[in-house]
Amino acid sequence: MALAPLVVLDANNATANQEMLQGVSGSGNNIPVMSLDSTRVTYRASGSFTPQATAAVTMISIQGSATRTVRIKRIMVGGASTALSIAPIIALQRTSALGAGGTTVAATIVLLDRGASAGYAAATAVVNHYTTTLKAAGTAVGGAGAMSTQRLFTDTVTTPTVASRQGTMLFPEWGVPVGSAIVLRGVAEFLEVQNINGGNLAAGTVLEYVVEFEEDLS
Repeated sequence: MALAPLVVLDANNATANQEMLQGVSGSGNNIPVMSLDSTRVTYRASGSFTPQATAAVTMISIQGSATRTVRIKRIMVGGASTALSIAPIIALQRTSALGAGGTTVAATIVLLDRGASAGYAAATAVVNHYTTTLKAAGTAVGGAGAMSTQRLFTDTVTTPTVASRQGTMLFPEWGVPVGSAIVLRGVAEFLEVQNINGGNLAAGTVLEYVVEFEEDLS
């Protein structure tokens, strides 16, 4: 496979470079597959944290961008605890504003391709997780229901760092064909990873997560 330049004219009759992915068929013929969006760049945000143990609500949030469209492709969360207790029931909820409270910690965000388009070195979406104090749920939009609801099981170990359970893929769920990304348009759109189980988290709970997302100018 190779990327070949394709020159097209935009609405102002000016040239606009796009990309054409060229594959080779079994008979040796080139098969062009056009991508009309050559400005899409992929990032990952990740973190390891101790969530608020007392009836934790919003644990992770992703905020949209003022200048780009944010397409969330993948969310995975795992963890461990030092005692048995109520497991989090995780809901992915779109909101128009974050709830009150919470000790906010910014996630580490990295660019997957360092050779991506100029001007895209830094992500414009914001990913945070919350510790120490309770973060209330935000204002639900796009239907009051959650996009996904799953129970997150954590290993019970003496030292959380030695747990071996594989993280839970919250989106897309394991075994589900990949469909649309979760799209955030503007800074007034958020995706929250919420614990909708009203009980307290297990003692010594430590969570790890990965959020993969793209940004583009669509």
